[in-house]
Amino acid sequence: MKALDHTGLPRDWVLRSGIDLELQQYTLLAYLQRVEARFQERKLYPHLDDLRAHVDGLLQLRRTKEELARNIPGELLGFDPRSGKPVRERPADDQWLAVVEEVIDFAVPGLRRMWNEGSGLRQEIAGHIHFAPVGLWPLSTQEGWLLLRTGREARVYGYTMPLLRERSDADHTRYPLTRYFTSYTLGIASTYEHIKADLIGRHPGLPNPATFAFETDLPLPHIETFMPLAKQLVYEHIAPGA
Repeated sequence: MKALDHTGLPRDWVLRSGIDLELQQYTLLAYLQRVEARFQERKLYPHLDDLRAHVDGLLQLRRTKEELARNIPGELLGFDPRSGKPVRERPADDQWLAVVEEVIDFAVPGLRRMWNEGSGLRQEIAGHIHFAPVGLWPLSTQEGWLLLRTGREARVYGYTMPLLRERSDADHTRYPLTRYFTSYTLGIASTYEHIKADLIGRHPGLPNPATFAFETDLPLPHIETFMPLAKQLVYEHIAPGA
């Protein structure tokens, strides 16, 4: 059986393998090639979030390295005649730290380029996803149903809005929490309105649940793209009143 594809890059990849610049460059390029292949398949997640996290992590590592260098006293050269403060020679970068800096300089532009490519693809795909509320607009949108249509099948997910939401674009904890419930075959006797009525009958605790139907004219991977974008779109739609 074919092994599962894996595009992951360990968070501490830059500090592994004895800090070998050539090896680290090879590792990064191989990772970017795998991510690009997934983008060509329209598989956006978790790769978009991973790319952003890697960029943020490398920039934080650089800040930590610079702060460490500032706090290590160098050889005393004299005193500033205006302030009277000591003037010290900046400590020379350790060879290990110098290689880390080279890896960061090489990696950040490539990761940003790939993230920009994926973000552009996300925007393009989102333009092909159409969604609308089903039935009357409820008093509360904190919980309800998402109906994701592929062909004649509509997958139903229950959703709830988290009480606490982070503001980071890369943190999906601010998006609705979902769980798969069931699937319906759409037809004359099974429209979105019929599905909503059936869900209300099976869940009387939600007499008028917020219900959103999503459709797309593109063949999209369900888990890696359609579902994450549906969650983002419905959040952006209801967040002002959430």
